[in-house]
Amino acid sequence: MITKRQYKILSFFLTRSLFFGLGITKIFHLSKNDAWISGIIGTLIGLGIISLIYYLKKGNLNFSQFLKHGFWGSITKILVLLLASFCIHDVFLSLTTMTSSFLLPQTPSIIIAIAVLLTIIYGNYKGVASFAKVAEILLPISLVIFAFKVGSSLIITDYNNFLPFLYGHKLGIIKASIVYALLSTVPSLLLVNVDKVKLNYKDFILGYLIGSCTIILTLISVNGVLGPTLANILRFPEYMTLKKLRIYNFIENIENILTFTWLFDLIVLGFMSAYNIKKIFKMSINKPSISKIMYLGWTVLIMLIAVYVFNKHYYLALDLYNLECFILGGFIIVILSCLFILKHTKNIAKS
Repeated sequence: MITKRQYKILSFFLTRSLFFGLGITKIFHLSKNDAWISGIIGTLIGLGIISLIYYLKKGNLNFSQFLKHGFWGSITKILVLLLASFCIHDVFLSLTTMTSSFLLPQTPSIIIAIAVLLTIIYGNYKGVASFAKVAEILLPISLVIFAFKVGSSLIITDYNNFLPFLYGHKLGIIKASIVYALLSTVPSLLLVNVDKVKLNYKDFILGYLIGSCTIILTLISVNGVLGPTLANILRFPEYMTLKKLRIYNFIENIENILTFTWLFDLIVLGFMSAYNIKKIFKMSINKPSISKIMYLGWTVLIMLIAVYVFNKHYYLALDLYNLECFILGGFIIVILSCLFILKHTKNIAKS
């Protein structure tokens, strides 16, 4: 069991986790210099989605029992398993691509992926409560680094990069807002399976709102430092923005330290994904030893696919990134529909 504070912290990290690499570039591609406007509109749309998730989870402190409820519970379990698998694949792919491209170019991708895998598995071995405590420790570090990044970028921002407002790509702003809403809300579905946390509406949305505000500020800083053209064509515009930061004009190359905030986001996403995979196998298989083997084997298989299929053949990764928003949209529509049916049928059964 985790506390309300820990739930909000996990929600904060998960809200940010899918933007690294794909998210920022995709939003700039669609909305250009109005990316920050898309972030604001996307937050409002995302708040509506989060509110719907709150409504569907409300009154179900033991969600594991909720998922054991007949045919629709089984379908929802499969969908959550697939969503968690997709998210943990994104963790392996993002971290191996970024690390092998910029931080450790001489290190084989499989070594990086194994290090990530062991961290995630160890976190799951200690349990969600222990990992939530680690997230509490990571939060102030993440916020301090983030404050430095935004403050430093504002000093070197060219405010002409924001002009003109709303010029010629209003449809792109709407599309980018929807993309933003999907990327920021879908990981929150992984928290639904955390049981015995009694939350009011404010507790449920606070982590999302704070996390979303940091992404909007990131969009502003990237646009201000790089401009919309560079932000659109670069694979990791957030990282390239950090390369321009320095301290007192003589301390440079600090970008590798500042990237730790994204590492925290992705590790939390990886842990929550693995937590859901492990829990669903445990719920579905009566023998604990077999469920553990299935969980470990499934996670290792996803890691190998990420490294030897998508990381090795980068054009496949680009194809996946182009489809990712459609996949996430499908997940959130179908899972929420199943949860709505489950909640409705359960209420009928009670009456």
